[in-house]
Amino acid sequence: MTFNTKYPFLDTTNDYTPINDIQIVTPNDAADLPNGPCKALIFMGAGTIKLTTPAGTTVTLTVSANWFGVTYIRANRIWATGTTIAASSIAACY
Repeated sequence: MTFNTKYPFLDTTNDYTPINDIQIVTPNDAADLPNGPCKALIFMGAGTIKLTTPAGTTVTLTVSANWFGVTYIRANRIWATGTTIAASSIAACY
C-alpha cells in the first residue's frame, strides 16, 4: 500500500479510498483513458455507452436518468463507436 503522509487518500490501490480526481471523457476507439483505469464513471446524460473493463470485457450499456451521478463501473476505454451519450456528459473518477 502506498501511503502519502502529506495526503494519505492518494492511495488508489484499493476500493476504500475516496475519488481524488474527475476528468471529462473523450470517447476514443483507438486509445484507453489517458489516466489509466478509472474507479467510477459519472453520467450526466442518457444514451448508450460502450466501454472496456480492466478485465478486457467490452460491453454496451443503456444509460437512463436513473443512472445519473456516480456509477461504480471501472473502465479502461470509452469507445466513440457505440457511445451516444455526449462526450461532455461522461466523466471518469480516479
